[in-house]
Amino acid sequence: MLQIIGFNTYTEYQTALGRSDLCFEDDKNLYICEFKVIKKIDKVQSKIDEAKSQIREKKYSLRISDKKVTALVVIIINENKSKTNTAFREVAAVEAV
Repeated sequence: MLQIIGFNTYTEYQTALGRSDLCFEDDKNLYICEFKVIKKIDKVQSKIDEAKSQIREKKYSLRISDKKVTALVVIIINENKSKTNTAFREVAAVEAV
């Protein structure tokens, strides 16, 4: 979808210290995304903190670029909602680092 609206996208973008899950950019901005999947909504804040630490420790936003870099954390809830095992997925949080 990001490509359709004009962004260049890169998955599992390799850096010296690790790989970010998704990067997308336009002429002026570079966005670096780290996705975390959780089973229960009560774990959202701890996963946000974990992802932020990962982005900082692995220095995902350190790039040779004149673009404005924005790191994003995306938390997705993935749980079985009923006994029929119908999966329930929802984006619980998106936060800039």
